[in-house]
Amino acid sequence: MTPKNSESNLEDRITGALVGAAVGDALGGPVEGYSPDQILERHAGRVHGIVGPWNGDAWRTARPIAPYHKGDGHVTDDTLMTHALIRVYDRVRDHLDAYAIADHLVPDLMTNPRWIPELEAEALPLHRVFLAEKWLVARLHYGHADPREAGVGNIVNCGAAMYMAPVGLVNAANPRAAYTEALDVAGAHQSSYGREAAAVFAAAVAAACEPDATPDSVVTACLRLAKDGTRTAIEKVCEAAAPHTDFESALRPLRDAVAPYDTVGPDYRAPSLGARRPSRLHTIEELPVALGMLLVAA
Repeated sequence: MTPKNSESNLEDRITGALVGAAVGDALGGPVEGYSPDQILERHAGRVHGIVGPWNGDAWRTARPIAPYHKGDGHVTDDTLMTHALIRVYDRVRDHLDAYAIADHLVPDLMTNPRWIPELEAEALPLHRVFLAEKWLVARLHYGHADPREAGVGNIVNCGAAMYMAPVGLVNAANPRAAYTEALDVAGAHQSSYGREAAAVFAAAVAAACEPDATPDSVVTACLRLAKDGTRTAIEKVCEAAAPHTDFESALRPLRDAVAPYDTVGPDYRAPSLGARRPSRLHTIEELPVALGMLLVAA
């Protein structure tokens, strides 16, 4: 067989990143917001494949998820937003900034119907995205905020990080450029450690596109760029991950390591008063844990 050249390998990584994100989104959607103990009880163990909605056929009306069909392989708004950002790149054919979000992504969310799996219908993406993403429309279209500052005041959450993979892919093998571009793009949506998580995640994706990338090289790139509580949390979680080669044994140590930096706490639907507010001491939980699991899985 002829060895793959770097171009085809990069194409494979780009495809893998986008398909992998959608698959992970579909796998996680049905259990989003529930505790590990609740998940274990509901599914008689860990979720390893496609499962149905938490409340079965009552998904249209069962709170707190209604009216979304989370499960059965359906992607969520994370994938919808990733696709929307890809469409902006396709339209602009260049690197993006916060103004591109205002000029292209917001109108796309507001005016172009798409198939929404969780609604089992064609609808405007705006009707599906979470409140933290609806903020983009409220601030940029209706509030006429400076796109570079529009994220200030929004809930500080993982929303921007969830769709930043395309920024890392556009800046393949250049983590610093990905970090810088994602900071600008995410500024329209998020502030504080929510914006930082988006930038570091984009850097991680860019680092993973390097021809000789390893889990260690990706984490090293992130630590080189990350700031404040995000950097410290990545460092602590990855230290906790080092002795583990199995995800099951790593779950509790990684959660314990990130807990001091996570504002939400163990009950997703009843967070502390300080949750999701700007801070230089905290982090988006998902980012350090994902990097720690990258090391665990090698």
